[in-house]
Amino acid sequence: MVFHIYQDMVGKWRWYLTTPSGEKLAVSPLGYTRRGDCQHAIQRVREGHDAPVVYDNFGPVAHVHGAIVLNG
Repeated sequence: MVFHIYQDMVGKWRWYLTTPSGEKLAVSPLGYTRRGDCQHAIQRVREGHDAPVVYDNFGPVAHVHGAIVLNG
């Protein structure tokens, strides 16, 4: 996984996450005034949770290794 930091058209710092092949997986929900704040947000995403949370609004997930599964 690769995090990318960039400035948007209004000068806010943002990030997005890609696979090594370049497929975009996630984007920052907001822009940051300071680059350091954007880097801190990336660090928080990287540290996240011990087990990822998967929310499935349509029913049970067959198998998600190590995840907490929440069904709608």
